[in-house]
Amino acid sequence: MTSKFDSFIEKIPKNIHNNTRTFIGKNIAVFIPDKFVINKKMVMEDYHFVILHTTPPSAIINEKEIQLKKGSLICMAPGTSIEVKPIASKSQAKYISLNINKDYFENLAIKISGEKSINFKNVKNYYSHKLLDLIEFFVQEFTYPEEQHSIMKESIETLISIQLLRDSDLDPRVKKISFDQAKSYIEQAIDYIEEYYSSNITINEICSNIYVSPCHFQRIFKDTMEKTPYQYIMDYRIKKAKEMLRNEKVSVAEVARLCGFVSGGHFSTVFKRVEGKTPSEYKSTLNL
Repeated sequence: MTSKFDSFIEKIPKNIHNNTRTFIGKNIAVFIPDKFVINKKMVMEDYHFVILHTTPPSAIINEKEIQLKKGSLICMAPGTSIEVKPIASKSQAKYISLNINKDYFENLAIKISGEKSINFKNVKNYYSHKLLDLIEFFVQEFTYPEEQHSIMKESIETLISIQLLRDSDLDPRVKKISFDQAKSYIEQAIDYIEEYYSSNITINEICSNIYVSPCHFQRIFKDTMEKTPYQYIMDYRIKKAKEMLRNEKVSVAEVARLCGFVSGGHFSTVFKRVEGKTPSEYKSTLNL
């Protein structure tokens, strides 16, 4: 059975494609390989997107070498050439490759933005968790052949394509967060965490108070602080716990409660992982 994506599949070495999970719809093909295609120049005929779950080797895209990284969404228009360079590491590649039919994607772009010409401002963007969810829904439609419905697949294809336009900064109605906005969100989040660290605060609770979506918030927080919001909360709780442990009148159990840990056992486990000793051992080393 032929498909619109046969010419792309023919570019992939057989030993890689044979171990690739492949899901081909009417307008979108999703590929989930376990290896990168190395030292092979490929020229795209359709729109091609790569979602990177691990940091890959550097690549030459349109004759320019680019170091790609985990968490990126690589956007390539028809005519784009790419060649992935060799890498010494033999660790398993984790990424998703999407091919979208050129005519279909451009017709959709006209409806979304009014412009047929799709010009990616950046080769490297960031993918949203919403995009990953939609791809998962698409893949699930192939799980049980007897329950497949073409109209469902085509509906999800439309949703994936629109989300790609948004994640690629090509939907004019969706404005991405600027650097100054991101900085403001981070500062507000840190203020909130440092005020309410003793309670059972959640990411959704923080986001509802600073008016930003959890997906965007977690990405910009990690990009800025180089740790997740959860890691920041735990680090801050440990910092406050160490301060409280200096007070000989406050028990370890009381410190755990005051610092927002769900139990004394949880507090002890987290504290030892960070400090290399239990709260009681740490307290005994202090000159109180």
